[in-house]
Amino acid sequence: EPFGAIDPITRGRLQQEFLRIQHELHKTIVFVTHDIEEAVSLGDRVAILAEGGHLEQYDTPPRVLGNPATPFVADFVGADRGLKRLTVTPIDVDELEHPPEVSPTATLSDARTAMERAGAKWAVVVDENGHLHGWLGIDRLMGEATAGSRAQRLPAWVPVGSNLKQAFSEMLQEDAGWVAVLDGAQYLGVLTPDSLHAALRKSVAHEDEDQPARA
Repeated sequence: EPFGAIDPITRGRLQQEFLRIQHELHKTIVFVTHDIEEAVSLGDRVAILAEGGHLEQYDTPPRVLGNPATPFVADFVGADRGLKRLTVTPIDVDELEHPPEVSPTATLSDARTAMERAGAKWAVVVDENGHLHGWLGIDRLMGEATAGSRAQRLPAWVPVGSNLKQAFSEMLQEDAGWVAVLDGAQYLGVLTPDSLHAALRKSVAHEDEDQPARA
């Protein structure tokens, strides 16, 4: 357990450095740990061993967390394995939601029409280059102005390539009902609690279809 006696901050940095070195070397590494979060964060495959070295399950991190092969594995990964699974599930850009979009130069009347057409109470303000300027709630559509002048600061966002845990954490931290996904300054779409849950369920289904369990 190479990182077992290190403080959490240093441990996290060493884990990232470990992954960087492994990516450069392209070598198979056997890493022993009792920390399931460390195992699923670092491993492409995880072997869960019971007392006496009995192999309980050997599988991908998502399947170990989403479909424990035995009661021992279920107990070992913990009752919060659903939350842990968020860490190993990347955001799928193809599964993002797309609320109504309005141009910064659009009138508030145009913005209201776009929201009503979509049955939505808010819209994102995106320019012709795909850059996100903020969001606009239906309560800010009174008077004469442009959508850009009334747009509010984006409450929560994550870069593309993030995992579902990072998106969920951002939602909670900002007390937001959705989180935008950006590729640099480019707006790609949003995740809501419903779409986040759907993405997690879909990832479990894909693992079940693509990789038969090995125990």
